[in-house]
Amino acid sequence: MLNERNILFFGDDWGRYPSTTQHIGKVLAESNRLLWVGSMGLRKPEISFYDVKRIWEKGKRILVGADAVSTEKKTSQNVTEIYPFIIPFHDNALMYSFNMRMIRNKVKAIMRSLDFRDPIIITSSPIMHELIGTLNETSSHYLCLDDFTLFDGAFDTLGEKEQLLVSKVDSCFSISEGLMETRRVKNGHNYFLPQGVNTAHFVPSDSDIDPSVRAIPHPVIGFFGIITTWVDVELIVACAKTYPEYQFVILGKTTVDLALFSEAPNIRYLGPVPFERLPQYARIFDVGIIPFIINDLTIACNPLKLLEYLSLGISVVSTNMPEVKKMEPNVIVADTKEQFIASIRTAVSQNSEKERSERRTFAEQYSWQSIAENISNKILNIEHEKADVKIS
Repeated sequence: MLNERNILFFGDDWGRYPSTTQHIGKVLAESNRLLWVGSMGLRKPEISFYDVKRIWEKGKRILVGADAVSTEKKTSQNVTEIYPFIIPFHDNALMYSFNMRMIRNKVKAIMRSLDFRDPIIITSSPIMHELIGTLNETSSHYLCLDDFTLFDGAFDTLGEKEQLLVSKVDSCFSISEGLMETRRVKNGHNYFLPQGVNTAHFVPSDSDIDPSVRAIPHPVIGFFGIITTWVDVELIVACAKTYPEYQFVILGKTTVDLALFSEAPNIRYLGPVPFERLPQYARIFDVGIIPFIINDLTIACNPLKLLEYLSLGISVVSTNMPEVKKMEPNVIVADTKEQFIASIRTAVSQNSEKERSERRTFAEQYSWQSIAENISNKILNIEHEKADVKIS
């Protein structure tokens, strides 16, 4: 396990939501120093409420620590956060180079002030290839968490920049077999990166269920997570109409129109819930659903919520994604809309104490501690290999 090292982590915005990168970062920060560089933006900005809100959030973060080293935000997890100024027009070559130069200068200044030497670079950002090899790093590693080129509004040059990054780093950790095939490090190492779960957080218990949901009658079919273009809202409504005696509880912020929910009175959309309180709501679920539309984007994904559902002991029904399929028989995978709807009733019946305990035991092998240790040990091996090459 990495210990007492300086880790330069290019990820999303710390604390914004519980992402894979932050789960891994928090484990690494227990015994290492992290310099955390916030999101660089992966899609073209639009004139929309969501983007205006994000610009405001980013602006506040930048202003907190943009002026002097003494104002850098420090967290209790031994993490120093940096939010460099970025103009989000990465398709323009001059603007992209300007952005990278600004980030490089900012990062180097903070590194000097913190005596942050010989860092290991870990990045989940696919667009920062120009920074590799310029920060005196001992090794560099890419966490490939999605096919970002397929996201709505993705920069046209994102795929090209990602391939340049892959050509430079020492290793690539991909969350699906599909991503492993298309993001291969030619002169380094390629690894599969399973998703993890905070099993201490997602614990089945009746003691602290949120009062606002305690009285909802069972069976409860639940979903939590962002409701966006790859979530099949029509499928959720079809399930609710098929089972009017079941309650469908939907948690999470939305980027799409949910007017269809009004067609099924047994759908309760409760909006976003803070991660800290999420188990207090989700503990009422009898079944957790993953109703993702199957396309190139979701085929490459590995949904975090699957292991979180299983850690709570609840049965799961999902559409057919390769990484979810691997988890059978701990999840019911449906190939068609009709199979998905029919599987809901089957899943409701699979909730004995023994079945719930077996699901939780299965999830425990994917703790974030275990995932981070696996990544850490592979990085250590690469560091040793590079050190041996230098000596010889």
